[in-house]
Amino acid sequence: MQRMRIDLEGVPLKSYQGRVMCLFRFRTTEGLVLAIPESVDVTVAWSAIKEAVLDLVTGQIKICFHSDATTRPRWLGEVDTVEGEWTDRQILSEPPNQK
Repeated sequence: MQRMRIDLEGVPLKSYQGRVMCLFRFRTTEGLVLAIPESVDVTVAWSAIKEAVLDLVTGQIKICFHSDATTRPRWLGEVDTVEGEWTDRQILSEPPNQK
């Protein structure tokens, strides 16, 4: 079995109004790579992100953006926070065998 890791790729992140704003893709040294629905991947620089939280108990993902107009992505509009729920691709009752 391939080594399991937390896989957040493809998690839809929604505004408080329930609109999908983006999909989580990857975390890089430059920032978070997010996919805009029906568009391309964009890298949001760490300087634009106020807080990024992954709660391992509930599976909740929350990304809060700075309100500073110079760093915030335009496609967010008035949205300051996006949230989603991460679920494993495989439900485990115990750790997998490590070979």
